[in-house]
Amino acid sequence: MGRMSRQDQPHLFFLGGTLVLQGVGQETAVPPFFRWLNGHWRCEAVHYRHVLPWLRQQHLENRVPHWTNLDAALQDGRSPHDYQLESLRAWHAADRWGSIVLPTGAGKTFVALRALAETAVSALVVVPTIDLLHQWYARLEIAFQMPIGVWYGLEKDAQAITVTTYASGWAHAEALGSRFGLLIFDEIHHLPAPSWHEIALMCAAPYRLGLTATYPEDEEGEKGALLHRLVGPVVYRKRAWMN
Repeated sequence: MGRMSRQDQPHLFFLGGTLVLQGVGQETAVPPFFRWLNGHWRCEAVHYRHVLPWLRQQHLENRVPHWTNLDAALQDGRSPHDYQLESLRAWHAADRWGSIVLPTGAGKTFVALRALAETAVSALVVVPTIDLLHQWYARLEIAFQMPIGVWYGLEKDAQAITVTTYASGWAHAEALGSRFGLLIFDEIHHLPAPSWHEIALMCAAPYRLGLTATYPEDEEGEKGALLHRLVGPVVYRKRAWMN
């Protein structure tokens, strides 16, 4: 018998916002996220980080990531405030999975830039409006002095660091879902909106950062539970700050 080709070897791959196990039979014990559909084990891409330990234990090939490591030094000489450093430490301690709540004007973007530089993988920044998209594009270009991608409307330019809107991210989640290792959601309180949350559901990114000054007050309610599932819990909160 001939050797099994690479294509025939059991592996995990990304397809249309889902993770699919190829060459793994129905009799195999798999993580509880998976469901047997159309002859394959499948689950939503958001579960990628939870599937990884099992995948390694089973010595299965991982063909999901299409993101890259970044060599992006942050070109910003400002010294962070203590609370900004505290928020980043809390996010790192949570395995880079969760939201940071800071008052308006407290430098959420600066925190995100440092998180992006320290995580050093391809990143997708998701924002609610076109105005914020342009602001983020300018900040990212200045901060990292490298090409920044834009994905909205007729502009479909995906770079290692890319900015999109919630609406465009949702509409193109199938195309973007395996390209980025880090998702940054600006004004994350918008994410639970109908359809928009699917960008988080259909992306495999193992690292996620939510930013807002107005996190849902009822964290145990429907919106809070959805954010917890898709981006993680609030890992740091500061209610007031002083210059």
